[in-house]
Amino acid sequence: MLTKKILKFMSLHSSNKNDADKNQEILNSIVKEMAESSTGAESTKHWSKDALWFDIPPYASKGIQSAIKMFDSVFGNFKSCKVSFLEMDTFMGDDMGVVCSVQKVDMVFKNDVAKTVLVRQTDCFKKSENNEWLLFHQHASVPSGGEWNGKFVVDN
Repeated sequence: MLTKKILKFMSLHSSNKNDADKNQEILNSIVKEMAESSTGAESTKHWSKDALWFDIPPYASKGIQSAIKMFDSVFGNFKSCKVSFLEMDTFMGDDMGVVCSVQKVDMVFKNDVAKTVLVRQTDCFKKSENNEWLLFHQHASVPSGGEWNGKFVVDN
């Protein structure tokens, strides 16, 4: 409930529609660029130096060095990895934006085992003093238990 209120507040407090549209395009392109990355350095190119990520051991990490190391380790196991976006919603404020996506990840490991997973991801960005969008928090999860087609259930 609190997240919905924050996102609604952000969308109401964007001062210029053209700027909001341009910034939304920028954030969406950054998220797509991160999905196409194949190294830790590429994955964290747009991260703030103090980015918080809960999925890096020890499961609460601040900074990018742990992320670079983890991404390089994961990417080193792949023969190929292709990400498709099934859903993407972007919420904009003047100096903050949130991109929520559902991604289908098709992986082929070096041992030729293929696997497909659906990932829910939330990327939170802030605008720096240099007017650059930087990721300050990312959370990704793979749903557990049962089949899921990657579509949001929308309450009416």
